[in-house]
Amino acid sequence: MASRRIPERAASGISRRRAITILGATAGGLTLGGGALLLGGSRELEAVEWSGLALGSPARIVLYHEDPAHARRLLARVADDIHFFEDQFSLHRSGSAISRLNRTGRLDSPDQAFLQLLDESARVSELSGGAFDPTVQPIWDVTAESFRTTGTPPSPQDLDLLRGLVDWRGVDASAQAIRFVRPGMAMTLNGIAQGFITDRVADRLREGGLQHVLVELGETRALGDHPEGRPWRIGIPDPGGETLVETLPLDDEAIATSGGYGTRFDAEGEWHHIFDPATTRSAHRHRSVSVIAGTATEADALATAFAVMPEPAAADIAARLPNVGVRVVDNSGVARPLGA
Repeated sequence: MASRRIPERAASGISRRRAITILGATAGGLTLGGGALLLGGSRELEAVEWSGLALGSPARIVLYHEDPAHARRLLARVADDIHFFEDQFSLHRSGSAISRLNRTGRLDSPDQAFLQLLDESARVSELSGGAFDPTVQPIWDVTAESFRTTGTPPSPQDLDLLRGLVDWRGVDASAQAIRFVRPGMAMTLNGIAQGFITDRVADRLREGGLQHVLVELGETRALGDHPEGRPWRIGIPDPGGETLVETLPLDDEAIATSGGYGTRFDAEGEWHHIFDPATTRSAHRHRSVSVIAGTATEADALATAFAVMPEPAAADIAARLPNVGVRVVDNSGVARPLGA
């Protein structure tokens, strides 16, 4: 199969759809896509940057390597990986594995990656007491259709009817098939798949010998530190504007942000894409939640869960997890640690 080249693209400010904004890549006056960094007086690392889309979000990879041709070959393979995962998890592709599952209620002979992601989803669902639940897709469908056809939210009665369809334990998964136990169920993996893809891409680049990489595929993961010997600097955007509320260091770890500002159904933001499985309504506990963890998969899923959980319960879970840090932008616009 021919490699799919990720097209180069000029950076264009802070997108409200992007959870995390990359800052460290351009620090120190370095030029991306053609600049070089001299280390130890003799070792020259070339900066390479590629951009595109992954699951509908801006995708960006920044790396430094002494052999830019080798780096670009790896990026071509990464582009193939992203295309493959979109064929598995994208709800925008009618022929994707998840779209076929949602249409028929069954997916025969699922790919191992799909099963791995369901296993991780089940782990976080159980850990969070169901706050993270991939089967909230019927809520999205009903809400989106109501706003599309009437310009108004669905009725409380219509939403309450969906409660019996939202239950992650109603997904039966095996190597033979994935199926829903009740008709009308549907699934979205948008609260974890971007992190999963970010990890798989990062793993591919690490296996290729790259040590200074920042992968941003809707969520962000750093391989190693910045080649100048300092952490990458990552910005958390202000959910209400185009500025940053704070910046955080990232060194061989991942960060993900969940906020209702990403996709709104109404101008006021009362109805947005982060649905609370317990209420079938949009959650409004915080403006955004950012999680730093060892993997983007874990950070992505936890950020989704913590966005809908009562803060004390979320803080208790975070405190029991090793190497997990959580920052929130609360409803007054203040950035602070979770539980503070």
